[in-house]
Amino acid sequence: MGRRWGGRRTQALRRLVLAAYGARCHLCGDAIDLARRGPDPLSLSIDHVVPRSRGGSDDLSNLRPAHLGCNSARQATPMSHVTPPRDERRFFGA
Repeated sequence: MGRRWGGRRTQALRRLVLAAYGARCHLCGDAIDLARRGPDPLSLSIDHVVPRSRGGSDDLSNLRPAHLGCNSARQATPMSHVTPPRDERRFFGA
């Protein structure tokens, strides 16, 4: 079984993900209000592009910022089945 998320490790990963990808939900494309805290569905969560249940890792390249509600709704759905944000340029830096 892989390492669990929690405590300082989670805080460090959140900081790295935000620094690398910004505070925009990669699932819906909307801004994430970092002042909100869980269980608020608009709070920050870290999504695994390839879910851990499908063999995904905790490497930065597999992590993206997401709203807690968007991440919870996605569950372990493959990204190929997720509708991308309307304006992908906001998200991919094009």
